[in-house]
Amino acid sequence: MDDQTLLNLLQTDAEQGMRQMIHIYGPAVHKICASFLAGRPREELEEAEADVFVRIWKYRGRIQLSETYPLRSYLFAIARNVSKDRLHRTRPDTLSLDAALEDGIEPEASDNTEDAAAEGWLKDAVAASVAELDEPARSIFRERYYERRSVKEIAAHLGLPEKKVENILHRDRAKLRALLAEKGVTSYEEFGK
Repeated sequence: MDDQTLLNLLQTDAEQGMRQMIHIYGPAVHKICASFLAGRPREELEEAEADVFVRIWKYRGRIQLSETYPLRSYLFAIARNVSKDRLHRTRPDTLSLDAALEDGIEPEASDNTEDAAAEGWLKDAVAASVAELDEPARSIFRERYYERRSVKEIAAHLGLPEKKVENILHRDRAKLRALLAEKGVTSYEEFGK
């Protein structure tokens, strides 16, 4: 079922539309929510997943599908935002320092699991998107952004003219943005991490 048909079904027969949407996109939404809410109670993960589908239903009339923004882009962005919101709203229970010391628990430096989850999800989305590029673009992007090589070094390593490497980087950035949008990455300031 294509995205527009699914969206139309959601508007005309909400129950059947939601059933189809959960069937098609449920596993991916679960994976995104689980990556952000790792270590949280299962109920919280299930509530986040449900919130994603409730929001998509609530805003179904506003969704403008296109090649750049298919339905999954909306769902994945909502999944990411719902998960981030839950992390901000609900913090795990804390243990008082006195009680911890009485129980013989050594305090540890807290790690920011929210940032770690978001960063891990973003890195996974970028890596998966780069892997979907055709060669030599895939190798060029890996060498440029993962190995931090210059255009000159990449050209020498791959045996390509420097101008071709520059052209591929310029041309395939749009493809990479579209692939990232499909995975829910819609803000490129996130790459600053």
